[in-house]
Amino acid sequence: MLLHPESLWLLLLLLPVGAVLLRNYRMGRKEFKRVKGSGPAKRLFDVFTIKWFFTSFFFLLSLLFIIFALTGLKDKRETLEELPADKDVIFAVDISRSMLSRDIQPSRLERTTTLINSIFSRSNSARYGLVVFKGEGYVYVPVTEDLEAMKKAIDTLSPSMFSSGSTNIQAGLETAFNAFPSGEERRKIVILFTDGESHSGSSAAVTTTAGKKQITVNVVGVGTTQGGEITLSEDRTLRNQDGEVVISRLNPVPLRKIAEETGGTYCQLDEVGSLSELFECLSLQQKGENIRFLEQERYQLFLLVAIAALFISFLVRIIPWRGTY
Repeated sequence: MLLHPESLWLLLLLLPVGAVLLRNYRMGRKEFKRVKGSGPAKRLFDVFTIKWFFTSFFFLLSLLFIIFALTGLKDKRETLEELPADKDVIFAVDISRSMLSRDIQPSRLERTTTLINSIFSRSNSARYGLVVFKGEGYVYVPVTEDLEAMKKAIDTLSPSMFSSGSTNIQAGLETAFNAFPSGEERRKIVILFTDGESHSGSSAAVTTTAGKKQITVNVVGVGTTQGGEITLSEDRTLRNQDGEVVISRLNPVPLRKIAEETGGTYCQLDEVGSLSELFECLSLQQKGENIRFLEQERYQLFLLVAIAALFISFLVRIIPWRGTY
């Protein structure tokens, strides 16, 4: 996985750098042609050519691996680890106006609350917390064993809780990450409910934080890709500045990425799947749960090769070759 794939555009820099190196070689060759004599001059030219080739090769190689290091390459390694049996689960619920869309009935937000209550009914002694977010995140219910308090809070969710009109998934998840009690050996799981219409925030920052804090993020994409109108009241739908009806569509791509990069699962809450299927997808007691997939950064290896190649490039340039004079 590449955290910064846009860094690969820097590979284009190898072309002008290679052109400059080739130009320097041609200029050096012209200088040697001015030297009279075939013996020493020819030997010096051969050494010059060999040194230029290896110096240029290792210099370009060092640039190549520096660019690879900048991409922030990570991979996942399977590590057998005895995870804590007790769990803390925090629901991070998007309460932006797009969650009022009725592309799934009765609405995205109401189907979300139904699913959460279904999870409560099958509770397996986990503790639960609730975070709501729009442009910012807010801990609505701290992690607790009081399911009745959670149920009452879930039933009051509404976009009117915040005045912000934008959606920031990063802010919601980071608030959830910070809501876990510290100093306890418990599994930390966030279940994110959103349609993926995030207008700000960075998924890369989220996955990095989740990895450091060993938090798994399961993601529920709420809605359909066909989308639907956003119903503000029985006789009023959301319209843009031109008076056109706004259609909100599920955006599953960034949501799948968040789940994948944090070791979680992605499920979709739409008209097709049943609640039992979704609960199975989000099961908090999965087979093989003692296996943790840890993301490990690999840029250090590329950086080490880059430094080694750069060092060899300078050595070839500065060390004189015996027997050439």
